[in-house]
Amino acid sequence: MGSMIRGRVENMGTFAWNRVGFGAELAVVHAGRGLRAEGWTLGAAPEPYTCHYTVATDEDWATLSLELQTEGEGWARSLRMTRKSTRDEWKIRASETGTLNGSPAGSEYPERIVDALDVDIAFSPLTNTLPIRRLDLLNQPVGTEFQLNVAFVELPSLAVIANDQRYVVAGDREIGYRSGDYRVQITVDPDGFVVDYPGLATRSTDQ
Repeated sequence: MGSMIRGRVENMGTFAWNRVGFGAELAVVHAGRGLRAEGWTLGAAPEPYTCHYTVATDEDWATLSLELQTEGEGWARSLRMTRKSTRDEWKIRASETGTLNGSPAGSEYPERIVDALDVDIAFSPLTNTLPIRRLDLLNQPVGTEFQLNVAFVELPSLAVIANDQRYVVAGDREIGYRSGDYRVQITVDPDGFVVDYPGLATRSTDQ
């Protein structure tokens, strides 16, 4: 992906993750003073779907925009979350056609994500990189811990919920992730992009 230069990546790359079970993610990433990425995912639960997303951050890696489109048999949904700066509230627009069981797209309680600096797309290893880079976790001592309020986007419904998450520096390129009772230790590359997410996805180390 590139070398670290004063805590920033100055390069671009394409990453591909294989999910445990059925699914995959491909992301084209431009990283330097923040992140610009476009990605595609496939999933099978609760029913087969495809997802296309774009995400952009400011130079400190706080998310400023996220757009997603999901589609399955007989339905399609879209979501757009934007703000000009982290001092602004999220503007959220959602649309849906056809019938998909489950939660509606968008956020029922947008006030709960006002202070969310990060977004997390369900099943997406890419979005774990956002808080890892924003908090400079690879340069923090072992045991350093941060508790975050994250705007979590469910797939394929595109429902947006506030999600409490905890990131812990567990070792060299090892990051502990916790959400509720769920815990996992993620392995990342020197630039903070996920190599192995146990139980979720892996990617080749030659990417």
